[in-house]
Amino acid sequence: MLERAGPGLAGQGTITGLFTVLVEGDDHNEPVADAVRGILDGHVVLDRTIAERGRFPPANVLRSVSRTMPDCNTDAENAIVGRARRLTATYEDMAELIRLGAYRGGSDADVDEAIRYHGAIEGFLDQRKHERSSLDETYRMLAELLDMAPPTAPEATADAPPAADAVNPD
Repeated sequence: MLERAGPGLAGQGTITGLFTVLVEGDDHNEPVADAVRGILDGHVVLDRTIAERGRFPPANVLRSVSRTMPDCNTDAENAIVGRARRLTATYEDMAELIRLGAYRGGSDADVDEAIRYHGAIEGFLDQRKHERSSLDETYRMLAELLDMAPPTAPEATADAPPAADAVNPD
């Protein structure tokens, strides 16, 4: 089934699929899950512990991967995502020490920065059922949250069609 998804022969269209794999005991190294990750262009890992904390969707952004996203994003968008992932990873690496009170503020500037942004990033990742935002708006909000310059719209080229929301001067 996985190998059939994607572009068909000329004139035959494409097959788009959203595949789900439920793993026992959250073992992502289980052979089927591991094989599927190797075949697909990306995967979103939903994490039970995140759901138990009440954040929905409970996507684990550190374990979720897209091989195609970096090529779809601008350099500025990739920088925003990279910074958010680095801050999240730094916090997660130290989370137990932070929760136990064993981490002393000021001993590591990277950890201090991750702690400072952690709540805001978690809030950003929490999305209620009827909340909506465009991709451009989402990158702008994340950039502002991380105290980064928002990405700018790419320059139109002579070969590019006008944007869908462009005003027709005629």
